[in-house]
Amino acid sequence: MTDIATTWDVSRGAADWRRSVPEQLIWTDENGNSIVDENGRPVSSQFTPGEGLAIGDDLLTAVLISLFTDAQAGDDDVIQDGSGDPRGWWAAPIGSKIWLRTRSKATPLTLALVKNDIEQALAWLIEDDIAAAIDAETEWTRPGLLGARVIIRRNDGTRRALAFGRVWENA
Repeated sequence: MTDIATTWDVSRGAADWRRSVPEQLIWTDENGNSIVDENGRPVSSQFTPGEGLAIGDDLLTAVLISLFTDAQAGDDDVIQDGSGDPRGWWAAPIGSKIWLRTRSKATPLTLALVKNDIEQALAWLIEDDIAAAIDAETEWTRPGLLGARVIIRRNDGTRRALAFGRVWENA
């Protein structure tokens, strides 16, 4: 199954669908840093120019939506901005709770919480038989900036690794 290419526009800070005009698209995070595979090469997609919407990478799109869409806070979650707004989509569990960490301090506990948030957000890939296993690693890429590496092992044994240079930033 193929999807429509979902891309991140750094200048607008928003995702959008891409028309099939460019021949190659390098996937980037919200800061314009390339998302890289397990070999450190930028993740890219090839497109055939035409008039319609571009066909994309369905697994990457699923991961981007799962990680960078706000999941609804549970009754036991602390909403640190004091707004009481649980965010998320009330109709279905989608997204991650990384947004709940925005006012956290840069501590080992924050690393562990974000790692757990990533694993929980991607657990549906295992439940829906898209992946056999998901491994997440988090690290401080520089002071106050948390990066993550996600390794997805497919049911056929192939692996897909994605690195995100900025998953969380100490605001």
